[in-house]
Amino acid sequence: MVKTIGRAKIAIESVNEAALTDPRAFMESCDKKYEDKVADIVERVADGGSNVKMIMLSGPSASGKTTTSLKIKQGLEKHGIGAVSVSMDDFFKPRDEAPLLPDGSRDFESLAALDVELMKTCLLRLVTYGNAEMPVYNFKLGRPDEKRRHLELPEGSVAVVEGLHALDGSVSEGIDPRLLLRLYVSASSDFIDGEGGVVLSARDIRLIRRTVRDYHFRGSSPEETLGMWQRVCRGEDMYVRPFKAEADVTVNSVFSCEPALFKDSAMKLFSTVTEESSHIDKAREIIAALSFFEKMDPELMPTSCVLREFTGGSDYYNRSGKLRTV
Repeated sequence: MVKTIGRAKIAIESVNEAALTDPRAFMESCDKKYEDKVADIVERVADGGSNVKMIMLSGPSASGKTTTSLKIKQGLEKHGIGAVSVSMDDFFKPRDEAPLLPDGSRDFESLAALDVELMKTCLLRLVTYGNAEMPVYNFKLGRPDEKRRHLELPEGSVAVVEGLHALDGSVSEGIDPRLLLRLYVSASSDFIDGEGGVVLSARDIRLIRRTVRDYHFRGSSPEETLGMWQRVCRGEDMYVRPFKAEADVTVNSVFSCEPALFKDSAMKLFSTVTEESSHIDKAREIIAALSFFEKMDPELMPTSCVLREFTGGSDYYNRSGKLRTV
């Protein structure tokens, strides 16, 4: 059994022992632990006394919130409860209307990068009247499409709203709080050595996830991901984490086995960062941290596993990383 020390510390020694002894059982155990958390959320909403009509799901980058939202939707449907998905990314303003940062770049992490008034109108109408004309964002063009998506929310159904700012009260303003369930999904465990020192932090885990995902699905090099990471974290600290306390339920998406699963691919990617790079120290730090872990075959991950959001082969995404219809 993997030893968790305190609330969110995982001992590397016990990770390696489990990875060497029975990696398949280790993977299955980690996946079940996460799936049980999702099932608990579904049961809470499906309970006969629940008034929930809208789930607001937030979390920082690479926390697994998109796959989590889709799993919740599927779980509700298996209980006979209609469910629809709403991505807050569809409410982005045209790219050139996002607020400017001091260095002249655009702040896409800010709530001001979204059309908040339109979002409030759509969500309130969805809950009140059971339908809304939702925007669809064209990321290639960097602006909303002219055509909108008609979304129906029949009586007894639930809308699962996912995005960085889902827990910001201004987004759900006007909606009866009793109709909302607020979720916060994040990587919240550090990996520690025998002396209790943090070797791989929760934020490092998300950086590894994002670097692997961006390389495979967004054509971004590790250098590019590292270059934007500080700005991403700044946005999270300003706009996401302050609302964590508003959550009714928090989900820690860290798998004890994931450093062993990501080890090979991540080390290869971070090894491409050149000596001349301003990010070489961070790349070396991640490589050094991953070297402490035994290796596990990524193919042990079920295709339904939330970690497949970052590596590929997911039931929820096609080969280009775009969402399938679920």
